Amino acid sequence: MLGWEFPPYFAGGVGIVCYELTKALDMIEEEIEIEYVMAYGPKDKKALSKLQVTSAGTQEELELSNSVKITEVETYLGAYDSFEEYSEKVKEYTKKNPIKSQSDMMKTIYGPNILKEVELYAQRVAKKCKDKNFDVIHAHDWTTIPAALLLKKLTGKPVVLHVHITEFDKTGGQGGDQRIYDIEQRGYEESDIIVPVSNFTKNRLLQSYRVDPSKLKVIHNGGISDMEPTLSRKYSHEKIVLFAGRMTLQKGPEYFLRAAKRVLEVEPNTKFIMIGSGDQLPAMIELSHELGINESVLFHGKYTRAEADHFFSIANCFVMPSVSEPFGIVPLEAVAKGTPAIISRQSGISEVLHHSLKVDFWDTEDMAHKILSLLTYETLNSHIREEAHTHFEKFSWEAPAYEFYSLYLKLLQRN
Repeated sequence: MLGWEFPPYFAGGVGIVCYELTKALDMIEEEIEIEYVMAYGPKDKKALSKLQVTSAGTQEELELSNSVKITEVETYLGAYDSFEEYSEKVKEYTKKNPIKSQSDMMKTIYGPNILKEVELYAQRVAKKCKDKNFDVIHAHDWTTIPAALLLKKLTGKPVVLHVHITEFDKTGGQGGDQRIYDIEQRGYEESDIIVPVSNFTKNRLLQSYRVDPSKLKVIHNGGISDMEPTLSRKYSHEKIVLFAGRMTLQKGPEYFLRAAKRVLEVEPNTKFIMIGSGDQLPAMIELSHELGINESVLFHGKYTRAEADHFFSIANCFVMPSVSEPFGIVPLEAVAKGTPAIISRQSGISEVLHHSLKVDFWDTEDMAHKILSLLTYETLNSHIREEAHTHFEKFSWEAPAYEFYSLYLKLLQRN
């Protein structure tokens, strides 16, 4: 497996998915050995190396067996880094470690730009892995595509490309960076099997990338195994509506705030909590002032797993207004905590989470009506959260793991 995130180093849902899938594959009775090749920066090396300690270290805490090995590859490129964020990291590094020439820079972990860093990562992966004895290459998203294809060229091993998000999704379906699009396109053309996480993503690949339909196999994500399902509530005298996720265009925070304004006109004793950080955070704070609702909106910023549990346990409802969401596992966190969810129809999770209220992200009037319904009608609120909670167990990772295992076997037979 090639990836950019794995606990304890992860920035979002993809890291959780990678861990849950790895753990589920590890539990299949047939012997599967997984070498998870991941990125790390120099400051993380000491901590990350503990992942290989199986007696009393992090790997045991993550419930992984000796059949799972973590291999580190030098890079500072993060899972969700933009070109701007990567450039800032380069500036910060070079201030502390002056680089005298371009050739000097190429000897460091950094490339002069994000695309060069992805290329360097591919070369480092190839150097470390080309002589290893493995059967299948399982790659996660665009940043691992060059590495996966280079390994395939050097070893002849098949590639499973696991698509969690596309460049189009990151920009809310409004195009994207052509350079990243070109890398994705090459990956879809040269991979042996492509696994989108939803039919929503499958349709994106068919329409925007013209992917060969015969190579596509949808496998929906499971839930989060370490969440303790509960229906207990800690409601305060105020009604609480929760947004949880990265503050980016893709996640639709603007639509959440515009729906909040309509709700507050009817139910002024309501608090809207937004947890998460991202490039849109300053703009959303400014928008809350423009709408005149800033006193009713709490921006929490980055949050931990423990903080997420707390916020879900006190919220009367959760809203995911994503503009373009390939899957979206956060609503499953809400379900686990007994919090009724309102989710965007423009998401993969809407295909499988049936006990929820669904809206079009742009229809803030409908979103406000549904929020008010959950805040006002306790019978509706209880019914939705109890039904969703009852079906929570169906979001196990066992079924997706066996589907991937079957794909691996087919590839081995084909090759």
